[in-house]
Amino acid sequence: MSEEGRVMKMMEAVKDPVRLRILFLLIKRGRTNVGDIAKEFEITRPAISHHLKVLKEAGVVSSVKRGQEVYYWPNAHVVAQALRDLADRIERNWTPGHKSSAT
Repeated sequence: MSEEGRVMKMMEAVKDPVRLRILFLLIKRGRTNVGDIAKEFEITRPAISHHLKVLKEAGVVSSVKRGQEVYYWPNAHVVAQALRDLADRIERNWTPGHKSSAT
């Protein structure tokens, strides 16, 4: 996948406020099961599982099933690399004094 594709995939996954909050929670706690994640939100456990699926498909989190529980943790390197790629692209292509054509 291209640099642009990786950045877009990660940004699309974390643009939702619930998914971003889940990511922050996992960054803080590390490996956490779905039940413990769901306790922090006022939405259903199936809704949390859906958000986790989106994050996993984007490579933002990883998971493992242990017995009845699924544990998730952040893929910090994936998130950090996507943000670096975005920052590098901005720095490479930004011209001081550049005015957006949208203004």
